[in-house]
Amino acid sequence: MLTSENIFKLIKKERNSLGNIEEYKIKISDSNNFERENLIGVYKIRQYTATREGNNKLSKQINTLILGLENYSKEQLRFVSILGQKYYGTFYLSEDWDKVIGYLESEVDEEGNIINE
Repeated sequence: MLTSENIFKLIKKERNSLGNIEEYKIKISDSNNFERENLIGVYKIRQYTATREGNNKLSKQINTLILGLENYSKEQLRFVSILGQKYYGTFYLSEDWDKVIGYLESEVDEEGNIINE
């Protein structure tokens, strides 16, 4: 059975820097609307915007995400977001929930706003 704990363990294998599950709010999307080709298009536009605005850190993160999406052989993906006191991560997982395909990470300020530096 799919649980937040199982998903967190999978993501933690990819991102060792995450602490304990109790430190985060985990949202697992039940939508099937995350299509690989659409996501590639959206993130190429976001990468262009980040580059144009001089946000090289975000541009590199998005590039890594795009490469993961392009290398994924199936069409559907799953989406999980993780929110901590100073951390926000968006993760795309395989449609079978068994592999992290790509992710973006940001810091969160004291008011809970995502900081895209």
